[in-house]
Amino acid sequence: MVRDGYYYGLTFIAAGILLGWLTRPAWAIIPFLLAAFFLQFFRDPERVIPADPGAVVSPGDGKVTDVVVGNDKRLRISIFLNVFNVHVNRSPISGVLREVKYVRGKFVNAEHRDR
Repeated sequence: MVRDGYYYGLTFIAAGILLGWLTRPAWAIIPFLLAAFFLQFFRDPERVIPADPGAVVSPGDGKVTDVVVGNDKRLRISIFLNVFNVHVNRSPISGVLREVKYVRGKFVNAEHRDR
């Protein structure tokens, strides 16, 4: 579990207990459902990494929405994560990060290719 999941989950559990105690118990259902959602959203399951030389592992769960091969043999694979996917991203291969480039978002559906 990612640390943020505990913060959100336990906060909503405490709110549900307090709300159920101060009002009617039925009002506690909403915070308990939100707690369950956050605990599910921030989960971090163990993954089996293959020992094969040259193996590349997917950095995250989700749906591959775009694959682009650049002119200098760079490869970009876009993966869309919905709310039910594990939102922990891992390094797919070992290596050194040489550049980080920020691209401002367009506030469109992330699943579309035309970003």
